[in-house]
Amino acid sequence: MMSSKTLTCSYMKSDFPVISGVPTHVLKYGQLDNSNSKNTLFLIIPGNPGIITFYEEFMDTLYAASNQTIPVWGISHAGHVSIPHDIKWPKIDKVHSPYTLQGQIEHKISFVREHIPQHTKLILIGHSIGCYIITELMKCLPELHVLKALLMFPTIERIGSSPSGRLATPLLQYLRWISVGFSYVLSYIPQQAKRTLIDWYFAKCNIPECALRSCLNLFDPVCVDKITYMAKHEMLEVLDLDSVSLKPLIPRLIFYFGANDHWCPVSYFESTRKLFPEGDIRLCNQGYEHAFVLESSVDCANMVWEWLKDDILN
Repeated sequence: MMSSKTLTCSYMKSDFPVISGVPTHVLKYGQLDNSNSKNTLFLIIPGNPGIITFYEEFMDTLYAASNQTIPVWGISHAGHVSIPHDIKWPKIDKVHSPYTLQGQIEHKISFVREHIPQHTKLILIGHSIGCYIITELMKCLPELHVLKALLMFPTIERIGSSPSGRLATPLLQYLRWISVGFSYVLSYIPQQAKRTLIDWYFAKCNIPECALRSCLNLFDPVCVDKITYMAKHEMLEVLDLDSVSLKPLIPRLIFYFGANDHWCPVSYFESTRKLFPEGDIRLCNQGYEHAFVLESSVDCANMVWEWLKDDILN
């Protein structure tokens, strides 16, 4: 088995443990005490691209909101982050690929089983397709002590039928190779030139440094291949909402829909509220975008803490 790479900066730890055979980027704000049976942990499951450094500012703010008493961990999706140069991409059995949507779910199950002590109380926070992964995680591991699971801008049903999904599905199905090829060409330009392109693209936006840095992964054709491959599976596999298996989870779920979200439109919010009138199902009134980590990380993290602190402190 490959060794993990560890970088430490202040109270944030950056690891590349091998999960499901793939070196995987994991961020940890704060550590768990394995001897403490009262551990509580925030666990972030990202959207797609599943590059956890996009969520650095969100995680840092959430950790600070708890006075650095509740660790906040986040895991990237398998293959979505460039790995250190002295580690090679592993050869993967295509039949049991960790890069499909189902493979990514199993990848998160492996992480929870192998890296989080059994007695830990979990607050799960998912974004976009990360919400779907969280609901599947809770179904597959009913023994988990999940206090709450927050589903932010949840793409948990009919992604391919959403306004953005109708556009993305044929592109991912037939033209995915173009984005991979384009990133292959761009991968040869100097690192500073890549960063200049990113800065130029976001020049009129208030984007945090962690997000700008995260975009460098999109110049890696291996990562772009895995990102688009997962996205293709999302469009084809996330169909009608499985209300029967979701219903037992409702008391522990908080849904947070966007008011102008082309991946999970307001009609999905309305239908979910009708299906689960007893559920905690909220519609954003702050104007946050689906990709909230680009411009609203701090506000969203403080909002999340206000919502969840009573469940944690009590």
